[in-house]
Amino acid sequence: MTAAGKSLAARLAGLVQPRRRADALPADFDADLYLDLNADVAMAVEAGHIASAAEHWVHFGRRESRAYRLPAPTGALGGGIVGASTFRYPYRAVGALPPMAFAAPAIGPDDEAIAARLIAAWRHSAAAAPEAAEEGMWAARSTGFSAFHTALRAGDARALAALLAPLFQSHLAHGIAMGRTTATLARHAPEIFAAAWCDRLLRLAEALGVEPVRCPEQGDFARPLERVGKIERIEAALGFRLVFPDVGAPYGVRLREKILPEHAFSHAYAAWRIRGLNPGPRLAEIGGGFGGLAWFLRDEGRSYTILDLPFTNVLQGWFLLKAGLSVSLAGEPEARLRVLPWWEIHRDARYDLVINQDSIPEMPPDAAAMYVARIREIAPLFYSVNQEAAAANTEAFRQGIVPNLVARDGGYRRLGRNPFWLRDGYVEEIYARRDTEPPG
Repeated sequence: MTAAGKSLAARLAGLVQPRRRADALPADFDADLYLDLNADVAMAVEAGHIASAAEHWVHFGRRESRAYRLPAPTGALGGGIVGASTFRYPYRAVGALPPMAFAAPAIGPDDEAIAARLIAAWRHSAAAAPEAAEEGMWAARSTGFSAFHTALRAGDARALAALLAPLFQSHLAHGIAMGRTTATLARHAPEIFAAAWCDRLLRLAEALGVEPVRCPEQGDFARPLERVGKIERIEAALGFRLVFPDVGAPYGVRLREKILPEHAFSHAYAAWRIRGLNPGPRLAEIGGGFGGLAWFLRDEGRSYTILDLPFTNVLQGWFLLKAGLSVSLAGEPEARLRVLPWWEIHRDARYDLVINQDSIPEMPPDAAAMYVARIREIAPLFYSVNQEAAAANTEAFRQGIVPNLVARDGGYRRLGRNPFWLRDGYVEEIYARRDTEPPG
């Protein structure tokens, strides 16, 4: 989420004040495309905080340099549509690329029944929620998306199922998967996004030792990106298949008959690393995204608990239940795979490993410190994949840095730290409680 998006509500409040000048609307302005490309504006218009896409552009969009038309691809790596940092190497060319594929929403006979369960779980969580208001970058999820929250409050299972069916091509996935904006850009420039997909596959192959790592001091470091073949070798190294369920209208490149979205590579890698740690059968994940890591770690001999915002619990429950897994939601008899609100971290439960990916830095400082302390209390091992940019979180505070939070806690020792193979700027760390021996 951008800094501009984080303070949108505060800026919108300023609309009631008189302004000396309004910026003219461009002649080629497309309101629908503007909402496609700007998730926070779409949320604000849907919620009635601002009248229209045009009004946002006139009062804010131009000065914020908001995108209102599709970018024209350039000759640069990434085509000016995705950054060069998306790619592992400064490739001179990308060669022949596989086609991008976009799944249609998969409608099933049990969708309304699943949505009804999600509504009941959301209501159960709402009744038990702590009084403290949500803060930080993700607070907007609890107040935005008015159609989504209206369906939950009204108990409208049909409407909720219809909103969730195209999950990965909607703004509901904003910040946790690729979402509507990226889908719009991928349709506009499919070769660029196919190249990014192939780059992620190459990164995974390098991490697994299936492909050698290029060296800028030796050989052709910038040689063209080549499609990595022999998927079977990658899967053999992983110990499981690279397959993604036909849920939420995913988009990416087809492997066999299924679409594998780009974000699946990071989840597959993390699942491989966690299996290699052999921590024990009880796993918990704080901030589980849409449930992708839980999907790749599904195993009848393992328990897995996701702890997250009630809003995101709905998305996770939809994805995992539609994928055919046995899942228990808030207020239901417990299964091995549980999707629960974040405050259940305080329950009397113990785990062998707690996982956090790309979320602790974005929490308010007190909340982040609470999680780090509580993880130490409930598990001997902590696996973290997070960035350390310390960028602005909201107007009130900056993002945290996991090693700093761990150091202030004082109860951990670090077992490993390395750059995250699948995503530049992210760090993979393994911590152990000071009173425990290293695993394995």
